[in-house]
Amino acid sequence: MRKINDLIEWMFINTAALLFAVFIGAILWQVAARSLLSWSVRWTDEVALMCFVWSVFLGAAVALRRGAHYVVDILSPERVLGSNLLRLFGSLACLPIIWLLITHGQIYADMGWRRASMALEVPLFWIFVAIPVSGVAMAIFSIEVIWDDIRRLITGTPPPVSQDEI
Repeated sequence: MRKINDLIEWMFINTAALLFAVFIGAILWQVAARSLLSWSVRWTDEVALMCFVWSVFLGAAVALRRGAHYVVDILSPERVLGSNLLRLFGSLACLPIIWLLITHGQIYADMGWRRASMALEVPLFWIFVAIPVSGVAMAIFSIEVIWDDIRRLITGTPPPVSQDEI
């Protein structure tokens, strides 16, 4: 399972990085075209929006796996049992949100087939489908995260230290 998640994470990170680079390039082109050439380039807004939305949702899935979302520690690290229980509770509490991302995201994406973007005339499905795709990845990553939380709870191993705390 971990190898599959490693592959998914690698694909998401590289795709998000590429999309973010395209996002920056589209915005730079838009600014240069308006400022220097006095052109109005309509497609850059939509390309930038698509790339940004996909980058954010792919990054959110990776952040869930890495535990990189904002966390407020209410127990000291010495209280291993309590910290592990809270971490497991947090992982389980994400599941209903992930379910909503998948189910309602799919409904929202399906509605996108009936609407097209203004400049590119591409179905908005291709933007909206980022939501359920991210939700499915989060569900897959959650299996690993919850398994690790349970294993730490059983063995009494302290939770991993956040990079911010180092």
